[in-house]
Amino acid sequence: MVGGFDWPVVARESELAEIEQCTAMRMGALLVGAPGVGKSRLLEAAVERAARTGARVLRPEELDKFQAQTPRHRTQARPQPIVIALDDVHLADRVAFEPAHRMAHSGRALLLATTEPGAALPDELRRLLVGGRMRRLAVEALNRSGAARMLSTRLAGPVAVDSAERFWELSHGYPLVLRELVDQGLADGTLRQAGGFWHWSGFGGTPSGRLVDLVDLMLGDLDANERELVNMLGLAGTLEAGLSVVTESGDAAESLNRRGLVVARRSGLRLTLRLTHPLCEAVIAATLPELTARRLRVRIADAIERTGARRPNDAARVVRLRLGTRRPPGPDNARKAAVDALRARDYPLAELLCRSVPAEDTDDRLLATLGEALAGQRRHIEAEACLSSVPQLAAVPRARALNLAFGLGRLAEAEAVAGRDQGVRALVRLFKDRIAEARELADSAVDAVPALSALLHHESGDGERALAVLRRGLPALSGLRDGDRHDTGLCAADLLEHHFLTGWITLDTQGPAAIEAAPAGLRERAADGDPRARMFVDLIEARILRLTGRTGRAVEALRRAAAHRGPVEWLAPRPWRIAQLAGAVAESGDAREAASLLEQAREAEREERQHPLTADAMALEAALVTAWLGDRRGAARQALETAGRALAAGRRHQGLAALHLAARAGQARGALVLWRARHEGVSAVDDVRLQHVLGLADDDGRSLDAVSLRFAAMGLLPLAAEAAAAARRAHETSDDHRAARASRATSAELLSRCGAALPEWAPAADGRGPRGRPRSRAALTLREREVATLAVSLSNQEIADRLGLSVRTVENHLYRAYGKLAVTTRTDLAPRLGVAPARRTRIA
Repeated sequence: MVGGFDWPVVARESELAEIEQCTAMRMGALLVGAPGVGKSRLLEAAVERAARTGARVLRPEELDKFQAQTPRHRTQARPQPIVIALDDVHLADRVAFEPAHRMAHSGRALLLATTEPGAALPDELRRLLVGGRMRRLAVEALNRSGAARMLSTRLAGPVAVDSAERFWELSHGYPLVLRELVDQGLADGTLRQAGGFWHWSGFGGTPSGRLVDLVDLMLGDLDANERELVNMLGLAGTLEAGLSVVTESGDAAESLNRRGLVVARRSGLRLTLRLTHPLCEAVIAATLPELTARRLRVRIADAIERTGARRPNDAARVVRLRLGTRRPPGPDNARKAAVDALRARDYPLAELLCRSVPAEDTDDRLLATLGEALAGQRRHIEAEACLSSVPQLAAVPRARALNLAFGLGRLAEAEAVAGRDQGVRALVRLFKDRIAEARELADSAVDAVPALSALLHHESGDGERALAVLRRGLPALSGLRDGDRHDTGLCAADLLEHHFLTGWITLDTQGPAAIEAAPAGLRERAADGDPRARMFVDLIEARILRLTGRTGRAVEALRRAAAHRGPVEWLAPRPWRIAQLAGAVAESGDAREAASLLEQAREAEREERQHPLTADAMALEAALVTAWLGDRRGAARQALETAGRALAAGRRHQGLAALHLAARAGQARGALVLWRARHEGVSAVDDVRLQHVLGLADDDGRSLDAVSLRFAAMGLLPLAAEAAAAARRAHETSDDHRAARASRATSAELLSRCGAALPEWAPAADGRGPRGRPRSRAALTLREREVATLAVSLSNQEIADRLGLSVRTVENHLYRAYGKLAVTTRTDLAPRLGVAPARRTRIA
């Protein structure tokens, strides 16, 4: 059973490398980290490694016995290395610590110890640090990728993207919290395996005693005012610093903030407070006595109402709190709060409030609100029943048409219901992949749908016009808040889409050099807690990071974006977001997880309808993953098939992106033939991509050097380095060795600037090696690639332990991989595999 195994040490390669670096320099290490961060388990992994290399590991209680044997050890010509392991050194008895200090100070042993930030350390330990016998090493919480690796290793199977994000949101990467959440999930059945993936519905019910104890440990000793404020934050989530319930608690907020238990966040003129550890909030809300929780909810609701409840979502907050006291709101308050909940995308609350209104007080507007709340929960058939019953309301045909198109796939009905709403009709044509017709309809209603019009122009190959449309449409959208609607019908949701497409199309047309972050308006909405804005910010920033070679950070942003769940999304559907995550994970070197994520994307595609534009964008990410899995021909074939569909539909920008990928995967000539068969010319927007395809097809070193310069000017450093490497091969083919050396230097300099590596699957010049000879190296098998990738940072023994193989089997796989990759040492593996080399952080 899964629950019977010890928790593994994963995603700690850099920390273990730092400890090994210290021991190699005959220095000890002091691991400093907060409680629950995993420093004790890391210490055990470090001493296990030391023992495997022949060191003798001693615990404090073993030192006296060892010292009694010291004379015999001193007679050895080459004494056995000694490592002393001491957990929580700040709690160690001074007398007991003295022998460890003596041995470490004399150089006879290395001391590996753990402590907490700010803890009072023994004077002897400080002397070791000052004297250079030890170094401090920070142990941080796991990032999202590390937590996902830890979960999948612990559960012996991949974890669904949204479930992994739920674990991370509650644990913030603390291994101790992850362990307790997983154990509880397995015990209460909320964590279960289905379809090859582990799914967790989230924290619910009564927390286990260990979780309660863990929260008590995190909070520490609290006085009465601090406990009251902590309990209110656990129930309310966030509270404004100026609310009476906060000011009446005296200096409790300041004290809790100073101790790191409460965080304060400013947004404009508002200062809000919330508990630092999300787990505390969940456990407190689940364990507060009923009467205490009732009293505090009433107190918070009264405090918000005394401010006038004028802020967005205040009505919904008040009603949510009063519902917890079993005091349902009146019909008028319920209607207002339901609309607030709908704006805040709290669709279950909006439905609950709509249904709380008695039948005799129900009107058409309430039914329309209920229909939108049901559509937001993807209950599309129920939503259609509600919306079709009130067709006379002005806003209903649009909402109903979108529900019919996105949710039910009934495109003909959707277009009929839309009537004269050209924007909705254009969107339906987009789903039918009739790009020219959609663009014409959107242009006829450009004031109402500037984002859709811009997207269609961009995909048609006219990015400059797309940006011009967005610039013209911005004044009508500026200043719109939740609930506002412009005369053209635009609302705050349209403003989010406008900001997103402005950033996305700017990246596509001008490159990362023109945009360093998501648009400010989008980031402001994300900071205010808008989940859709947060998703859009993550998508744009991840794209910037991928284009500039910083794939590790891109993966972090995409894990959060892929996990976002809301209504069916036309602009950035969930299957495409998961596919983007798969592509970024593949680029970061983990093709195995990328393949698993791609399966999740395909599963999501069966649940959520996409239009052909995003479906083919997903297909391009799948082709990229295929390339990283070692199947270059398969990747090129998939990319060419995608290009054919896109170009036939008039999606020129996407078609050229697919041809570019096919050319990079070795089919430059085939890509060029397909492009010329469809179009005679090319817009200036995608010219550099086309020139790259032409250079690869013609094996033209000078052209590829020029392409490299243009990519670099746009901030696309990885592509610039790849083009320069292809130029080097082309120059070698034509015996221009001086130009080849210059191109090699350019490629190396560009790679050093962005920290990326050349993808192994991208041929130098249309699949040919030096002097035009075809490359005949066989492709790696999946197991050979897996072993070779791990060998970049792990020893053969560690690889064997991780994969459950014998060391001899690992050596055989590695030997064959060396031959296929034409390398002779481990240090050559990273650039040949296209993965980042093992990073060893400099120790301060």
